Order: sequence, then structure tokens, then C-alpha cells
Amino acid sequence: MRIPLLIAASLLATACDSPGSDANMAASGVGEAQNDADSALTEEAPTSLAFVQAAAMSNLYEIAAANIALDKAEAGSVRDFAQMMVTDHSKALETLEDAVGSSGQTLALPINLDADHQAKVDILQSLQGAAFDREYLSQQMTAHREALTLLKAYGGEGEIAELRQFAQGAIPTVQKHHDWLEKNTPQPGTAMAGGQAKPTP
Repeated sequence: MRIPLLIAASLLATACDSPGSDANMAASGVGEAQNDADSALTEEAPTSLAFVQAAAMSNLYEIAAANIALDKAEAGSVRDFAQMMVTDHSKALETLEDAVGSSGQTLALPINLDADHQAKVDILQSLQGAAFDREYLSQQMTAHREALTLLKAYGGEGEIAELRQFAQGAIPTVQKHHDWLEKNTPQPGTAMAGGQAKPTP
């Protein structure tokens, strides 16, 4: 399974921003990070460094976006979903950190959002009401599709057993989120009503 271009771009941004002692980060900075991003596009699974950075960034973004949704979402079901995101992705981030520690590898995890994910959060901050709900759910659908692709790629062929087990264990939860979103994200030409997609008049 291949990693989408958007994930690879995110990996490049986080690889450039995050310190670490991994050999891939030690030499020429941007050039090495570009090599990692290119590799993620052509290999069956991303490198372990690329995987943990992308997985951590995904969780950081999910938590940040969900915290905004808890404050701004109009539909009760969207707020309920956001609470599930905070709970599940906080746990996933802790589990990922534990997996990295158990692996014995020195792999740097990001602690702040990269520019791409911060831009998405900024869009959410600018919206209110039903417009916020639609944008939040749309962003979440994209994010969970990308997360599933990443987890399945590394879970199938990742090089470090502890991280591979993390990926495999995370898939059911992310799939559950994805399935909820497929059911509850309104299609173009529909509006949210009572937490469900309702056709507009």
C-alpha cells in the first residue's frame, strides 16, 4: 500500500522541524528529509521515523481539532464525536510513545503541529455553527482516511515489531471513527440537523 502525497508532505514538514539522533536526520537536513518523503511514496511501508512522526502528528491534530469542536460544534453528535477523539487519540499518543520506548529506538516525535495541520486548525477557529460542523467533519474524514492508509501500511510491513504492533492495534479504533464519519458527514447540498445529515430544501 502506498502513502498518499499529503501524508508524505506532512512527513517532510515534521521531519524538518523535529530534532532527533536518527541517522536520516543527522546529515543534510532538508535533503535527507526529502529522501524520507520520497521513500514513503515508493516503498510498501514508510520508514519507522516517518511513521512515528506522521502518527504522532495525526494524534496531535485530532486532539487540537476536537478541543475546538467541543467549544464550537453546533450539533450534539459532533460534540460527542469530538470527545471521543480527545479520549481515543490521547490514549493513542501515549501508546505510541510507549511503543517507541519499548523498541529501544531513538525516534523523535513532534510536540507541536506543523504548518499544514495548524492551517486546518486555524480554519476551524474562524468558523461558527453549522459551517464549523461541516468543515470539522470534512477535515476528519480526510484525516482518518490518511491515518488508516498509514497504519495499514506500517502494520503490514513495518520494520520494528513494537511499532508494527502499535499500528495493528490502532487500526480498529481509527476504522470505528472512519465508519462514524461516513455515516454522519453531510454530502454537498445537505445540512446538519440534530447531529444528522439532512437534505437542504
